[in-house]
Amino acid sequence: MAILNRPRSSEPYPDRDIGCQEALEQAFLLIAQGLKPEDITAAAGGTLVPQLMALARQAESVGWTLEEAEVAISDLSQNLLDDMAQM
Repeated sequence: MAILNRPRSSEPYPDRDIGCQEALEQAFLLIAQGLKPEDITAAAGGTLVPQLMALARQAESVGWTLEEAEVAISDLSQNLLDDMAQM
């Protein structure tokens, strides 16, 4: 598994949600390469396949909340779908 960046603080701070997305982005993209398009669509809607749930739990282990990680993965999934639609 990829090494994930920790949050700057355990307390809330501005753009913490963006920081979580940035921390997960590279690992997410690697995992997404092996997923079916419907798995990405499901993740964008908040239903994470086991590989993405494992990433969320890894993020939790380095200091992000599970909810932050799940939301970040959903947002990254939607971004990926948007990028794919523009191709």
